[in-house]
Amino acid sequence: MKTAVLTAKREKVVETPSSRVEGLNSRQSWAIWACAGAFYLYEMILRVSPSVMTEGLMLDFSLTNTALGVLSSFYYFAYTPLQIPCGVMVDVMGTRRIITISAALCALGSFLFASSDTLLVAQIGRFLVGAGSACAFLSCLKVTAEWFTPTRFALMSGMTTMMGTVGGTFGGPPLAWMVNNCGGWRQATITLAAVGVGMTLFSWFMIRDYPVGHRPHHTNEMPLKKALVHLVLNPQVWLIGLFGSLMYLPISAFAELWGVPYLMHTYGIDNEYASMASIMIFVGFALGCPLAAWVSDKIQSRVTTMKISALIMFGIFMAIVFGPVIPLPLMFGLLFLGGVCNGGQVLAFACVKEISSKRISGSAIGFTNAIVMLSGVIFQPLLGKILDLSWDGTVAADGLRVYSEVAYQTAMIAIPVGIAASWLLLLFVKETHHYHRTRTQELKNESEEQLSLSSV
Repeated sequence: MKTAVLTAKREKVVETPSSRVEGLNSRQSWAIWACAGAFYLYEMILRVSPSVMTEGLMLDFSLTNTALGVLSSFYYFAYTPLQIPCGVMVDVMGTRRIITISAALCALGSFLFASSDTLLVAQIGRFLVGAGSACAFLSCLKVTAEWFTPTRFALMSGMTTMMGTVGGTFGGPPLAWMVNNCGGWRQATITLAAVGVGMTLFSWFMIRDYPVGHRPHHTNEMPLKKALVHLVLNPQVWLIGLFGSLMYLPISAFAELWGVPYLMHTYGIDNEYASMASIMIFVGFALGCPLAAWVSDKIQSRVTTMKISALIMFGIFMAIVFGPVIPLPLMFGLLFLGGVCNGGQVLAFACVKEISSKRISGSAIGFTNAIVMLSGVIFQPLLGKILDLSWDGTVAADGLRVYSEVAYQTAMIAIPVGIAASWLLLLFVKETHHYHRTRTQELKNESEEQLSLSSV
């Protein structure tokens, strides 16, 4: 009888850790991550949408390139400063409520942007879209932190970024086709607003904050305020974030805004065809992010993988900016390869997460993402300003300014220069992969200890 009781007791103990593993990597985990990822995909379409609407926006609001860059970057004016508050809110409120509210804000901002009669109203709409999008990426990574084991974080970070790049792909030719054939940029944006309403309802009914029985406890960790101060004062976090920001330039400055008009001018093609450039970068980035995570785990070095990524990216964009006239198919191939190699950028989030307390994982990711998104705040208007300063006075029949190849080349040089600076920053970044191994071993030891104590 005593043996039977002990056997039953041991079976009950074995059930707890196994169900814990199942809860953290279960089909429900994937379903909730997919729902959060779908919102990230949606907000990426909204983020890049101005790149295929440039002519319509400039005509309707009589914009220069500088003014267009400022209008587009109103998204970042809200998105960037909200990263840290959103990180704290996700840690405190959970992902379900945050994503639902965020999706509603995106829908409202899109509707306002589409119905705007003045530039100010359009800017407010774009600002609201940025505010609603602010929690998208870090919510996905918070879902990953709560619903998956630490060994999956780098890979899931890459797959999350892949979801975003798929959204960037839909914001290319498919959205350009809608703009050209379905009533212009306003009607296309109204359609996106309607999708946002559906996303709001879907998020509320599908997403849960954490697995049943795994409500996070942080009694042994430092207080939240102290942990946040420690995060902000950590120079490694700043270095890693600045690396991610400069490596994001091919996305924020080229793919999201200036790449399409640059290719339209250089090759004399329309916005649908030119937006293939965005697809090439985003598809390459989608493949490169999980690949970079896999490589960094394989060679057990985040920093080495990021250095290789930056070095190859520098060479590719030097060829694009300063090389001879490249045939268009080869240009698309280079942009695809650049997107693949740029996958090392996503490792910045894995690095920061690995040196931060789990209690503030959302805040750490949010703070890092705020630094990363400075690239959009600074460089979208900056490249537009450089174009305007390089303008030779030529005007097209419809009144729009025409910029020379030299003007575009002068503006685009900022991208390889930024990538080179990101590589230099890595010389001062410490390797974090050992934190990943240590945390995994700690969880394993904790499970074994619980099993041992319950068996006594």
